[in-house]
Amino acid sequence: MSKIKSDFIFYWDALILLLITYAAIEVPLHLLPAYKPSGVLYILAECILSLCFIIDIYVRYHDPKTSHKSYLKRWSLIDILPAIPFELLLVFGDSGFEIPVILRAFRIVKIFRVASFKPLWEYSSNLNPGIVRLGFFFYYLALGMHWISCGWIKMRMQGMGGSLINEYLNAFYWCTTTVTTIGYGDITPDHSKNIEILYTMAVQFLGAGAYGYTIGNIATLLTNIDVARIRHRERVDRVANFMKSKKMPKKLQERVHHYYNYLWESRQGYDDATILSELPDSFKYEFASLLNREILRKVPMFKGADPNLIREIAVCLKPCIYTPGDAVCTYGEIGDKMYFINKGSVEVMSQDGRDVYATLKDGDFFGELALLLKQPRNATIKAVGYCDLYSLSKESFDLVISNYPDFEQNIQKMASERMNNKS
Repeated sequence: MSKIKSDFIFYWDALILLLITYAAIEVPLHLLPAYKPSGVLYILAECILSLCFIIDIYVRYHDPKTSHKSYLKRWSLIDILPAIPFELLLVFGDSGFEIPVILRAFRIVKIFRVASFKPLWEYSSNLNPGIVRLGFFFYYLALGMHWISCGWIKMRMQGMGGSLINEYLNAFYWCTTTVTTIGYGDITPDHSKNIEILYTMAVQFLGAGAYGYTIGNIATLLTNIDVARIRHRERVDRVANFMKSKKMPKKLQERVHHYYNYLWESRQGYDDATILSELPDSFKYEFASLLNREILRKVPMFKGADPNLIREIAVCLKPCIYTPGDAVCTYGEIGDKMYFINKGSVEVMSQDGRDVYATLKDGDFFGELALLLKQPRNATIKAVGYCDLYSLSKESFDLVISNYPDFEQNIQKMASERMNNKS
């Protein structure tokens, strides 16, 4: 699904959620004798509600993520029944017939559609998914308390007079104290009426369950609010305990500690290679291309190469981190990797380390001869500070280019020219 379509669905869901909320609040109020809505604004609101629900049927039916068969089986009644304007048909028909509560209640059936919004909102918003789920729970809880309050008023206002607002506030106060298990006892059921006693007991059971669910989810949310940090902390503690048990030197322990601090600050504890290994091939190539494509395009030998080859090479890049003073390459060693600097800087030094020939920074690369010629390194390269690099081994490089004969021939030709120039 394109970003434009995804954004449209997100905002359309928000509009439908608003209309569903209006219906879920307004329809139960018809249970109350004192609630008699009328007038142009009420008719206009009913028209907008039905029109948007009808449009929503079209949007859901043509949603590419849902097959037509699946929609008709799972969602058709939930979307169609609330869209039927029963009250408008009676109004425009000049009928004095009072619409039954059951027909109005069809509007509330749409509340089941809200559950389908949650997955998209969890991934489209920047909030922790646990917070989104908790938000939906409190949304349902608030509506449930409104319905309970309306039912309480219906029972207690029969044969009674009084202000609707006062009665509603008292009912909502009773519902809040009962659901939250506080229960001050200043508003209690009429013990001569079994229906009120049973109603109160049912709400008390509901409140106990809601209270337990809320406390449990909040505790879980606080525990898992930052899973990456928790996992990183566990790994650091495990390594620290290992070094202490083996009585490693203090300076080495400090270097390891600083390394893990840098790993968290630069990558939030995540390892690119680990994440990519858990993805299917289609996503793996796309992720790797987005992360490493620009780095590879700067290398002269890859200019004009087949995009598919670049994608495969990108997957072969391995992230590596070097701490200040670490030797990335040592003079005289046989090179079998080239490196790309993602973040940080390195110095190209003489064999004895006294002379610095060059300083390479973000976006630079070095050691490409290792992919062409397996020969000794002609310089020592050390990290100036913490360096975030990507390495490409000759073994991985040769394996990929074997599938691209034209590129392989160009590489062999380039290697022969380099050998001739050296001789």
